[in-house]
Amino acid sequence: MVTFRHRSRGSGVSEDIASFPQALAMEITDLVELCSLLALPETVLDNGRNAADEFPLRVPYSFLRRMERGNPTDPLLLQVLPQNVEMLSTEGFTVDPVGEGTGPENGILRKYSGRALILTTSDCGVNCRFCFRRHFPRKKCNFSLDPIREATDIHEVILSGGDPLCLSNRELTDLLYGLSRIPHIRRIRIHSRLPIVEPSRINAELVDILGTFCPTYLVLHVNHPNELDGEVLERLESLIDIGVPILSQTVLLKNINDDIGVLERLFEKLVDNRMVPYYLHQLDQVSGAAHFEVAEEVGRRLIEELRVRLPGYAVPQYVREVIGKACKVPYCYTEPRH
Repeated sequence: MVTFRHRSRGSGVSEDIASFPQALAMEITDLVELCSLLALPETVLDNGRNAADEFPLRVPYSFLRRMERGNPTDPLLLQVLPQNVEMLSTEGFTVDPVGEGTGPENGILRKYSGRALILTTSDCGVNCRFCFRRHFPRKKCNFSLDPIREATDIHEVILSGGDPLCLSNRELTDLLYGLSRIPHIRRIRIHSRLPIVEPSRINAELVDILGTFCPTYLVLHVNHPNELDGEVLERLESLIDIGVPILSQTVLLKNINDDIGVLERLFEKLVDNRMVPYYLHQLDQVSGAAHFEVAEEVGRRLIEELRVRLPGYAVPQYVREVIGKACKVPYCYTEPRH
């Protein structure tokens, strides 16, 4: 297994992180500790206590190491930092912005033609403050593959959560094996943030698992070029080398990536490392995340400029989720001609 050098926050010496469970055990869940590790001013602590009580802080140490010490506006920090502005009520923002309720009883969602989504777990390796499921109850997700076996019009299964890579390798193997035994399933798609925030999740065993059950696609949630450091790219390369296609999805976030230079660097870095930018999402209007929202006209201008600067395959689709629609709704890049 590949291991990476990791600086212990307690002793200041380097140590090897050789297992995913060991890495998760080092997650930061205390706002005081976060502020201490990053040398943040006391105002950051005062401005986040109530929000942390409402939606807990959770961030892997690996992700924290990519943040700039002493910078309370670091773009990676802002994605996970509790702020009391989250407590404000904003018109149009709800606890269930995409109409999922608390999830189906059988754990399977059917939103789009030919596809089914399995809510594999409510566990996640990081609490992103803009997560559209931040109010989703933390519970055991029970699901059966029988509805998928019976629905022969389903050709692709999407594994979601929480984060499906929070499943153990045994649980993931059993699930992928079960899906691979269904004749009409042609593709499996795994949506995950974990390889970005805790790259040790991509270990040798996981590479073997994903290489066995093909075609399996990995869709990464990545929002800023600083998230793609050497450790992350090296681990992802091991999947690409065995034929696992990797796509990306990005949420457009105010003061984090609503800048043409940031988005250009992100999407170029992805394609330079053989990954395909897939979606740029308009923020889902979930309660507590209004301060992240970018105006739609700004998003349109950013995509239009990206089309000028980058080749077409490096520019993702700019989309939003609309309850009841048969697909993601794309934004038109330009006004229709009259």
